[in-house]
Amino acid sequence: MEENEHRAIAVQQFNRCWDLLEMTSRTSTDDAELLTAAFASRFHWSFVGVHTNFIIADWMVSRAAAAVGEGSLALRFALMACERVASQETPDWMQASAMEGLARAYACQGSTVLRDETIAKAEALVAAIDNPKEKALIASQLASVPC
Repeated sequence: MEENEHRAIAVQQFNRCWDLLEMTSRTSTDDAELLTAAFASRFHWSFVGVHTNFIIADWMVSRAAAAVGEGSLALRFALMACERVASQETPDWMQASAMEGLARAYACQGSTVLRDETIAKAEALVAAIDNPKEKALIASQLASVPC
């Protein structure tokens, strides 16, 4: 498979995740497709992605897992995204986004203390985002973390 094909599938599957996440109600079949799409996107980025693509891919797997109630899987991939953020210089919005994903994973597991501590860290990171559009986007995602 050519690099452009890997990239196209990675993007297509990532966008499919958002379509499924934004549904007002999902069936168990939709949930399975959501996880499959998140892993497919991550798989294809593994061939052509860079540091930021890998963070976003891990974040999306975590987001998808949290959405379907798979707390352990959500936490595993949220921690991987945070580890990637810590390993190299990463844009400010992506640092905040990774922390939002970790808070969401803790929420999915029912770890309210860790969720609240992580939300506070994410809020501080959101406050430091320079770009107003990126700040608003990550703030809205953070606001949707289940409490």
